Amino acid sequence: MVPMPTTPDATAHRVPTGRRAELLAAGVQVLAESGLRGLTHRAVDAAAGLPEGTCSAYLRTRSALLVALAEDVGGGLARDVDAMAADLSEGEDGVAHADAVAAAVTGLFLRWLRSPQVVRAQAELALEAARDPELLAVFDRWRTGLLHVVEGIAEQAGSAPRPHRAAVAVAALEGVLVTAARMPSEDRAGFVEEAVPALVGGLHAQPG
Repeated sequence: MVPMPTTPDATAHRVPTGRRAELLAAGVQVLAESGLRGLTHRAVDAAAGLPEGTCSAYLRTRSALLVALAEDVGGGLARDVDAMAADLSEGEDGVAHADAVAAAVTGLFLRWLRSPQVVRAQAELALEAARDPELLAVFDRWRTGLLHVVEGIAEQAGSAPRPHRAAVAVAALEGVLVTAARMPSEDRAGFVEEAVPALVGGLHAQPG
């Protein structure tokens, strides 16, 4: 049985609205196009088409801007993973087999890749999170949800426990997602549809 992710902070996170939503959407665009070096309050104002000083009025420091972007991007990913896990847990007898999980994860990734700038922004923030504990705590929530799903698949397979197996699989899945975001749009679906089932299927393999 696939356990439900335990990510209360992610599910409780409020979806931004109004001017704040405009600023965060513009921040994602700046991150995706210019990376962390290009992320400034002025660049966000310009991308949003707002008067200079607007972003700093809502998010006074660069740290506040980064945390808000991490909460927005990471929170959205976490909610999607939670919804996927809920759908999987409603399957026959509450058991989600490898093919069902592979299809669900593939569908989720392809949906995310329809907005590749979000995936690219996630990758930029993930690098910064390695140096910023506050960002790391915020941004790892969606991975925690995905980790629960992957762990459930390994348990359902009945294979012997292996240290770090689920974490390695999640890292590999994240790599697939980021790699696909760098590809031409016409190549993404085929790559994801081949890579994700192979990784999910590997959770059922017994060690040699």
